[in-house]
Amino acid sequence: MQATGTLVAALDDDLRAQTDIDFQVYDTLLHVFEAGDSGIKMTELAREIVLSKAGLTALIDRLDKRSLVQRVPDPDDRRSVRIKLTEQGEKVFRSAARVHLAGIRERVTQHLTDDEARVIAEAFERVRLANAGPTRRT
Repeated sequence: MQATGTLVAALDDDLRAQTDIDFQVYDTLLHVFEAGDSGIKMTELAREIVLSKAGLTALIDRLDKRSLVQRVPDPDDRRSVRIKLTEQGEKVFRSAARVHLAGIRERVTQHLTDDEARVIAEAFERVRLANAGPTRRT
């Protein structure tokens, strides 16, 4: 837990220093980016970034005001909206991704052998799958 907390704080510092977003915003933009052109449902996004519905609504409101994301109607469910990146949001995300990946290389991968990195990745994937309940995406 200490290693994770220290690493996330350092990656957050990198993003804040070199971009105009923090780690939580980066994580949000990452999930929206990965959803592709169709966007992602608010409920799915809340689950992915581990935020309450109210917390996510406030975050999306802030990102919408900055023109990084947009809400669009869900064609499959009129009660739902999907979140999509705007052109500006994709630009910000791609810039932040370069900073984040450089931080991962500097703070993690350069300190591990290829075998160590593989073992760690496999172990965390097993833990993730073991804890991804029926409502969680695997």
